[in-house]
Amino acid sequence: MELTAEIVGLKGVEDALSQAGPKLAKRALRKALVAGADLFEAAAKKNAPVLAKASPNRRPGELRDAIDMTVKLSGKQESGVARVGIRRGKEKGSQSPAVWGSFVEFGSIHGAAQPFMRPAFEQGKTRAQEVFADEIRKGVETLGK
Repeated sequence: MELTAEIVGLKGVEDALSQAGPKLAKRALRKALVAGADLFEAAAKKNAPVLAKASPNRRPGELRDAIDMTVKLSGKQESGVARVGIRRGKEKGSQSPAVWGSFVEFGSIHGAAQPFMRPAFEQGKTRAQEVFADEIRKGVETLGK
């Protein structure tokens, strides 16, 4: 599952980053993406259901522990993407939390939905944008120093 948020209206910040030099701009952008995504990751982990008792194929906290973040910058490092989701493990097929986690999120014939990713996004999207913008502004302020 992938949810996307685009932040617009930071034209002055974008201009300052492009003039700052690639290393400094990259650092500021990456730090801002991580700061915003950290909120989603923490909320998703908090919301993730945890098994009360281990089973032959699952352990308590396995789904929660598989939630992580990746950050990728574009080739020119002018934009980037932070993704929070369930990491694909070494498990094959239905044993991977990335597979059965979607059944937990959306439900199946074997059980009702227990959403944890979508609520994390809905509850935190405004705050994540604010954190991202604050970090970018801080980065721009330090670029000139």
